[in-house]
This record gives sequence, structure tokens and C-alpha cells, in this order.
Amino acid sequence: MSDDESDEDLRRAIALSLEEHTAPPGNRAVVDLVSSDEDDDLDAPLVAKPTSSPRKKTQIKVTKVPTPVIDLSGDDEEPKAAYHKPDQETSQADQKPAGDEMPVARGILGTLNRKQMEEERLARARRRKEQTEASSSTGVSRKRKATSPHESSIRVQKQSITRPSTSLSWLPTRTPHSKLEPDTHVAKSDGSPSVDQGVLHTSLSEGEHQQHPPRRLPVNAEPRSIQNGKHTDRTREILSFQAQQQSVAPGIQYPDGVVKKTWAYGFPRQGDDIKIEEVLQKSDLEHAVLSAFQIDAEWIQTKLDVKTKVIWVLQAKTEKEKANYRSQTPDNYRFCFPSMEGNINCMHSKLQLLAHPSHLRIVVPSANLMPYDWGEAGGIMENVCFLIDLPRYPGGKAVTPETFFAKELVNFLNAMGLQNTVVGSLRNFDFSRTADLAFIHSIGGSHSGANLKRTGYCGLGAAVQQLGLQTEQALSVDLVAASIGSLTMGFIKSILLAIQGDDGMTEYGWRANKPRRGKPTVESEVERRLSDDVKKHFRIYFPTRDTVANSKGGIGAGGTICTQSRWYNGDLFPRELMRDCKSRRPGMLMHSKIIFVRGGVKSWAYVGSANLSESAWGHLSKDRTTQQPKLNCRNWECGVIFPVRASDGDVVQRGNNGTPGMEVFTGHVPVPMIVPGEEYAGRTPWFNTKMA
Repeated sequence: MSDDESDEDLRRAIALSLEEHTAPPGNRAVVDLVSSDEDDDLDAPLVAKPTSSPRKKTQIKVTKVPTPVIDLSGDDEEPKAAYHKPDQETSQADQKPAGDEMPVARGILGTLNRKQMEEERLARARRRKEQTEASSSTGVSRKRKATSPHESSIRVQKQSITRPSTSLSWLPTRTPHSKLEPDTHVAKSDGSPSVDQGVLHTSLSEGEHQQHPPRRLPVNAEPRSIQNGKHTDRTREILSFQAQQQSVAPGIQYPDGVVKKTWAYGFPRQGDDIKIEEVLQKSDLEHAVLSAFQIDAEWIQTKLDVKTKVIWVLQAKTEKEKANYRSQTPDNYRFCFPSMEGNINCMHSKLQLLAHPSHLRIVVPSANLMPYDWGEAGGIMENVCFLIDLPRYPGGKAVTPETFFAKELVNFLNAMGLQNTVVGSLRNFDFSRTADLAFIHSIGGSHSGANLKRTGYCGLGAAVQQLGLQTEQALSVDLVAASIGSLTMGFIKSILLAIQGDDGMTEYGWRANKPRRGKPTVESEVERRLSDDVKKHFRIYFPTRDTVANSKGGIGAGGTICTQSRWYNGDLFPRELMRDCKSRRPGMLMHSKIIFVRGGVKSWAYVGSANLSESAWGHLSKDRTTQQPKLNCRNWECGVIFPVRASDGDVVQRGNNGTPGMEVFTGHVPVPMIVPGEEYAGRTPWFNTKMA
């Protein structure tokens, strides 16, 4: 591409940016969400009325980068970060980029206003002219002239940054790590992207809201890289910017459900991945329920249309925190705050309900609403995602859904406290094609009686039974987790029993009937056989420190992958089950939570938010008052059982014990890690705290 063509693309991009980013006129119609709650459902028509534009600009002051101290004292799925307060505040003008003279990559025009982009175009023209004159005088061909890869980079502008007030800065970014979202990207000597290790996020104490959000990469910003000299950095930025202006195709795409990996920058697309834009289908997205443990509000806002009506499901432990959320929000958002009472530790579930004119899309990812979880910010982290599109009944027809999937989804939504109108509007969509799927959840709190067997690992076992997948045969289990709790062999047995279809009572009975202290414990034949099955056929995939250090993002990218040395080095931890978790996409780290189950009636996979811990799956104990079993869940979690729907053309290879190989999932559920996985062989898992 010639420089003139590049400049023409730049001019077109400037024109697009004017249309995309200019504040709307004061009389532009926006969605009216101030009306009564009766229209707060997934089937209610959108009502637009003229109102003043919410997109006022406000200055953002950047504070001095704090030093993180990760707190892993609890059995959390993702650690919370506490930060030392900075000694003093510095303005944007005073801040320096990492390194003495390191330039800041511009990304996709998002960091440039119109004036800056025009100045950049004129500067490029001047440089071209100077290079031409220099070439003529020295006889050196312009095409052969060497230039610095950072020559055209724009330095940090010493001016205040302005952002629209509709950016969701009112949502605290729950970032449990310090160095995961890069502020700048520069090219390594080999042309591959390098993640700046600067700390970007600040932790917010209870009840606080974020007044000074940190600087971030622009939407979908991709690292500067030069591949064989085919395109300039500016050309790549322009092409990527233009591609974002194209609407993602609306309509039903996954009527039977699908499991995909999240897209990752820098890797070829092979049909088994999906981008956040493709998930949301924002061009005709009318209503959305969005929940996650972490939310980059400013980033996700750019993925939504202003007309979309959104309900945020967020963690808030105090009324003060809830009030702060509400007081800082635009009028076009509402909230649901699941209970955090008692021993409930965190709202960790990731769930999206996306209502379109033709269908309801249900999304259960392992990814939070953060750019790096969806493959942006350099392509350093990957996740997994389940989606299914349920067609809308014609003519306003409403039918109570009767599948197991639908009933447990409704149960979970009601438990979280979502508005009745929202839950009731699910009746407008056809759930019939979820009959061979199961919605799995962990509802925070204590559960007894019939409710005990509907949630946590007890609910997992009940779901396996409902789908007819229960078996007493030995199963091969490959479990991927981003967080590992304080494990014992007894807990692993309870998970394996649930995978076989047990409702939790078998392992509970073994513990309840153990002799008192001082008397020898004798395992039954069933217990011994189960212990052998765990040792032979149960593998836990979690990265070693070497794998994290050698990843694309380095150790700075491992903040949401966690376990503790005091757990791992404990006498009861089943270390022999651990396998190094390496992605099939070289250099990627995994935030995925997947359980691959082979053997028995048919192979299936769990996809969701639950890591491997009692916080996520629950713990059965005896209630002191009733003397009956109760299940305690410290987290809110959700996931899906997705059976392999094998066709006649599938070829299944079986091992010596008759168990099919991992290729049974090919074309059904992507296997993101290298299997069977290397044993640790003296190496240690990734510990992401100094105290670990």
C-alpha cells in the first residue's frame, strides 16, 4: 500500500471517527428507562423519547500508580487486591511512560482526537517530503531507507484526558491482579507484541466509587507489530478500526447451543472462537442482563448500543456500596445485587441474557467483562464460552418452559433477586432445544432439604441424573481451572461422584459414619475403588510458574490464576493429580473452567465459572440444630453441561480401558489445552503472591 493510499485510509478513518464519537445532539432520542418497573422485562418494547444528551465530557485525573499486595487469605476463586496508597498524586502531564523514552502505541485511533489525527496526517506528509529530498541528495532509494519502528509513534500528550460522562466509571473495576491489562504495547525485536508491566488498576474499598479511572487502551487496541513488512502499523490500525464499524450479523446462529473459545489477538481464526462483538450482536440488542465478577465498565460500554436496556448483576456487600452504584449511574441502567449475607464470599458467576427481536441468547462464559479475558489487550488470556439462541414465540405467545435447563435457570435468577418481570419474560422464548442440556449453579448461602440437591456439587450430580448420564463405571476426567482451593482427596472424590451422578450423600455418609478419634478408619471396597479411579483417571490442569513466566504476558499476566503454597504444600493436597496447563495457542494463559468427562453413557463437558474449590462447589456438613445435612456455598457460580452429540460419521478411538480419547470432543467442544498434560515432576504451580 502506498503512502498516499495510507493517508486516504487515514482520512476515511477520521471521517468515521467523527460520525462514531461525536456527542449526539441534545434532542437525540434515547431509551427512556425512568418509567415504572413493569416494562423491565426481556420482551418489553423499547420506548424512545427526546432527552438531553448524557455524553458530557469530564476531565479525568490520573493518579500515581500504586503498588499491589494480593490478599489470598480466603478461599476465593479470584484473589482480591489491596494496594498501598501512593505517596502523592501526579497529573497526566507529569506522568512518564515506562522506560526513559518508550513511546506509547496509539492503538486504533481511540487515543487521538480529530485535531491530533489531522496533525498526524500532515506530519506524515512532511516526513515523506523530507525523506524524498534526502534520498535525492544522497542517491539512497527511499524504499531501502531504514527507519526506526517507533519513528511514527505519538508520545504521551501533556494535556488532560477527556472522557464522556456516560462511561461507566461508576462501576469499580474489580481487578484482583496488578499487571494484567497493559497500558502500552511495544514491539519486541522480533516484531512480536510485548506487554508493558505497568500497574493500571486501583482497588476500591467497600462503598467507594471510582472517581479517577486509570488510563486504558482504546477499544480493541492491538499491539504494534510488523509482520514481514507487509503493512505499516498505521495501516493495520486503520483496517482494524474500519472493521469495527461493520455490524455483527443479527439473528439466530446457535439454535442447538455451541461451545467456543474466546478470540485472541495474534492467532488465526479457525471457526472455534468468538469475539465479544459477535456474542452481543449489538445492532439489534434490545435488553441485556450482564453479570460478572469483574467489569471494565468503560470498555464494555463501547460494545453496547446506547439504545440497549441493561440490568447489571453485581456484587455489593453493603447498602452504602449499592447506593453509590445507583447514584453514579446514568438513567439507562438498573441493578440486581445478589445476597452477600452470612458466609457468602463473592458473586463469581458469569451470565448474559441477551434479548433480540428474533431470539434470546443465553451466554455462560468463563470470562469476565474485561478486555484481556476476551482476547484483547495483546491476546494474553483465553476463556471458554457457551451460547444458545432460543427463538421468540410468534404473536406474543408465552409458554412456561419445562426443560431441566430452563427450570434451574429460573431458579438461579430468582435466587439472585432478578426482577419478576425479567424472569417471567423468559416464557416468551422456546426452550425446547435445551432438553439435552443442563444449567448448573451454586447459589450462595446454606441449603438444606430439597434445595440442597439443586445446587453446588449436589446439583451437579442431580443434573447428571436428569440427563441420563449417570454411571458406576470408571470415568476419565480432565479438569481445567484458573483457581485451586485447599484441596483434599475427600473433596476430589465428592466431585468425581457428582460427575458419576451422585447427589452428594454417598461421600457425606462416609464422613458421617467415620469412627471417633482414636479408632482406625477402614475404607469400604467402594471407597478404595473410587480412590484408585481418582489416581488413575482424574487430572487437574493448572499452570506451573515456568508456564506463566514464559507466556506472552509473562508473570504480569497471571493475576487471575491463583493458588497458595500453604495449601499446595499441605499434607492432604493431592499433588499427584496436577498437570501443567499449556494452551494449544502457544503463549496463551487460561482463565477457562472446563471439565471434560469421557466414558460411561456418553462423553460430556462442563463449561462455566466454577473453579476447583469448596467455595465454588459447596461443602456438606451436619446442621447442629437439625442434625441434618446442609450445603454451604460461599460463591455464586453458574455453568452448563454440554453432552457430545456424536454423529454417524464421527470416529472414536478408545484406549485400553475402553474410554474414548479426547478427540471425541473434536467438532463439539474445543479442547484448549495440550493433553494429557505434563506432570509437575518437581516443578511448582504458579503462586501469584509474595507470601506464597
